Amino acid sequence: KDPEPAMEKVIEELNEIKDVYNGKNEAKILEEVGDLIFASVNVARLLDIDPEIALNYTIDKFIKRFKFIEDSAQIKGVDLMTMTLDEMDQLWNEAKKK
Repeated sequence: KDPEPAMEKVIEELNEIKDVYNGKNEAKILEEVGDLIFASVNVARLLDIDPEIALNYTIDKFIKRFKFIEDSAQIKGVDLMTMTLDEMDQLWNEAKKK
């Protein structure tokens, strides 16, 4: 169960997204994003990782980090909608350290 070929497929699919994302063909973009997700699931399978568990873990991690950003913004008296991307990135990086 060598995962390397499957990992190469993920890179290939990502490059295909890069080739089409600036275009107006939403169906093609949708197809390529689906291919990337499918290829990533295959890598997880070859690594004996349940992709659903991995995805849920990542979703939980995202929710915790975003809550940190919301709480930090509230403490600072800043509205998330008016924060710059740099300000959000700074808080995101702080959240990643927790």
